[in-house]
Amino acid sequence: MQPKYQTMIIANKLTMAKLTTREAYDNTKQEVEQLISEATALGLLEPELDNAYTRKIAELSKLMADYEDEYMDVTPLRVKSPLVRSIEDYCFQHNLRQKDGARLLGINESVFSLLLSGKRRITMPVAKRIHKAMGISAETILEYA
Repeated sequence: MQPKYQTMIIANKLTMAKLTTREAYDNTKQEVEQLISEATALGLLEPELDNAYTRKIAELSKLMADYEDEYMDVTPLRVKSPLVRSIEDYCFQHNLRQKDGARLLGINESVFSLLLSGKRRITMPVAKRIHKAMGISAETILEYA
């Protein structure tokens, strides 16, 4: 049986270095979804907060992204992701222009434009703001950010 994680010891700390199986990826994804739900319910998923939840979510999300890059043959498409469509739908429903959407998320209008066009990845702090300010589900953000 293959190990769930490859590990490294750095400065006497055991650190997960890499997800190596689809099962480990799926389990990690479920763990991240659970952490996001718990942190949201406790009010600990604010963009400006740094706590055990946000650090663990960031660590696990990085492992997932690395696995996706290495093992999942994901080819960027010109089709808008459900997350981008959700952001655009929210802005449309609330009569927000691009600069208003950027202001709502506390980011520069040019950065917001790059996020919507898929030319820039959504960072964890911006993902948290999207969830809080626009009410977009954590599952959608996790799946498509």
